[in-house]
Amino acid sequence: MTKREFNTVAELLETLSPYISARALARICDMSESQMLQYKAGIKKISPKNISRINKKMRTFAAELSEFTLLGA
Repeated sequence: MTKREFNTVAELLETLSPYISARALARICDMSESQMLQYKAGIKKISPKNISRINKKMRTFAAELSEFTLLGA
């Protein structure tokens, strides 16, 4: 799978939108929904620390998802 990179939270959330909302991403990243929405709207500039936090939390969430299996009845 090709690695995808984004310059803004808005670009990231646009790509994730069929699967994950800004609210869900905020929850995954242990951030407030308000803060995530401010990043998305470009109202607040995201710090390098929070970029790193989002990247780390998304990787952890993806790894957790890869462990899920639905077994048919």
